Amino acid sequence: MSDVLQEFSFVDRGRTFQCRVAASRVTGPDPWWWFEVSTEQHQRHAPFRADPDDTLDVVQQRMVAYYDNLLERRAAPVVKKWSRPAPQAAAAASGEEGSDVIEMDAETEEVVAEIEEEIAELPSEDEDAPTA
Repeated sequence: MSDVLQEFSFVDRGRTFQCRVAASRVTGPDPWWWFEVSTEQHQRHAPFRADPDDTLDVVQQRMVAYYDNLLERRAAPVVKKWSRPAPQAAAAASGEEGSDVIEMDAETEEVVAEIEEEIAELPSEDEDAPTA
């Protein structure tokens, strides 16, 4: 890649991007585009592999799009995939005091039943204790 684009910088909306091609310690000798942005300290990003056909405009557009998307994801509220409600919330929802019952779909009930069976088959702590 000696005769192709290797390093450059540009300014986009007041942010200075320092871009260069380098290998990753994780992926091996394959060249990746790395960049640093003036709005962050000590943070490098490697969003995509370098290609011999890369042009300044294409790489610049990809860097800005990647970074803008990253900022959007950082600003978005954290969405929990699944969490067990607190016992008070479950009790209020079911109308039972102190209940921790959670309604599950059929697939989840099967998985829970399988796990409970596996747990039941495990030796108890008393069985593992050496006898004198």
